Order: sequence, then structure tokens, then C-alpha cells
Amino acid sequence: MRVVVNPKYENLRPFIESILTRSYKVDKVYRNFRNIVEDTTVDGIHVVVKIFKKPTEANRVVYSFLRPTKAKRSYDYSLRLRASGIDVPEPVGYVEKNKGLFFHTGCYVCVYTDFRSISDFSDIDISVPGNKERLEAFMAAFAAYAADFHARGFVHNDFNIDNILYEDKDGHYRFQLIDLNRVRFNNRSLQKCAKDMSYVHFGPDMMSSIIGTYCRKRNLDAGMFAGMVAKSRNKSKGISKLKDIVLTPLGLRRKRPANGIVE
Repeated sequence: MRVVVNPKYENLRPFIESILTRSYKVDKVYRNFRNIVEDTTVDGIHVVVKIFKKPTEANRVVYSFLRPTKAKRSYDYSLRLRASGIDVPEPVGYVEKNKGLFFHTGCYVCVYTDFRSISDFSDIDISVPGNKERLEAFMAAFAAYAADFHARGFVHNDFNIDNILYEDKDGHYRFQLIDLNRVRFNNRSLQKCAKDMSYVHFGPDMMSSIIGTYCRKRNLDAGMFAGMVAKSRNKSKGISKLKDIVLTPLGLRRKRPANGIVE
């Protein structure tokens, strides 16, 4: 078993080494569907634990010899993004466990963040006094954030409203990213940026406003870029439907419950 711990949190090494025994007290479960995401408090430090689903036999070989595991990428990419000024939860460490010669299970630990998911804005009631102004400020801030993130050569590859977090301090918004193992660096492909934005599922009016501001920040043609986003979204929907048709009857694809929890 390989255990890597952020030197700042060396005191948590015994806990991290024991994670896969599942002997700790869980305070809250966020996801138990494919991956397990839950939090706990250790030595007064509130942390989030992500235990990745067991890979396929083919991926066990890939992660053993050809590609870093999701746990390692989550840790390394978090450090790299923070060093670049991108706000992400502070990494604590990760574990890689082999079974025989090949990788078997991995988990990643980070410090808990009290930022909230931007999904809060997906159904905001603008008839409530102050909410329209709050929504407009959010859309402008988020569009500027996304434009800067992409202009700096970062692509998230799962840029959805559950993986983008926000903090609102008197109308000033800050953002954080989670679920970082798919991030790509030094990638300025406009198609990849459009694909990222296609994962952001707000209503048509919100997306039109966000993409308009995004394009002004990046000096892009809004109509052209909006078309690229729509094309990427339709392609993703088509692939998802195909997987439903092919994999669901075989028991290889399950619909995730609304709360992500499988009892």
C-alpha cells in the first residue's frame, strides 16, 4: 500500500493509512454511488474522504503501469492548481492499494470546505426581493471566473454545477473546484472549453447571459461559441442515451438517485 501525506498534515498519517479499513466515524455521506464521498473529523480537522470505485481489470493494469491513479491525480492536480492561484480544497493525502501485482483501490483526502455548490442558483426564485440582483451578480462573476480559468490553459473535463463551488461575501463571489482528477493543463483548445461549458446546466436564459459575458472576457464570437457549446451538449446527450440502451439491460449502468446515495 502506498500512502502519500501532505507534510502540513503529517499528524493525520495514521488516519490516512487506516482509511480503507473504514473504521472511522462518518459525519456525513455525500455520495455512495460508484465513488464514496463522506466526511469526518480527525484531530480537530474536518476532512472529506473520497474512495474511488474499483477499476475494471483493464484499468487495474493501466493504473499499475501506464497512468497515474485517480487518487494520485486528485492530490497532484490539487497542489498544482493551488500553486497556480486556482482555489481548490487543500489536499491532505492519498492511498493506493494493490491486490497482487496490480492496483486495486484508491482514496483521496482533502480539507473540508464550506463553499456551496453553484447548483443553488439553478432554481433561484427571482420574485424574492434581492434575488434578481444576486443572480445577475453571480452570473457575471461566474462567467468571468470560467473565462479566466480557460484562458490560463486549464480544462476541468467535468465542469458541472456540482463540481463548482462558491462563496458569497456581501455580493462578492469566490469559486472553488472539486473532482479534479480529469483536469488538463496547458490546453487552450476552444473545443475543449466549449465542452467544459456544456456541462454547466442552467436554464437557457442564464446560459445565454453567462456565455455572452464569457465571450466578451475572451474576445470570442458569442454566436459561434454558443453553437460549439450546444453541439457538445447534444453529443454528450447522445452518448449517454446510447450507454443507457446498451449497458442498462446488462446491469452495467445504473441511474444515479437524485441525492447520489445508494442505501
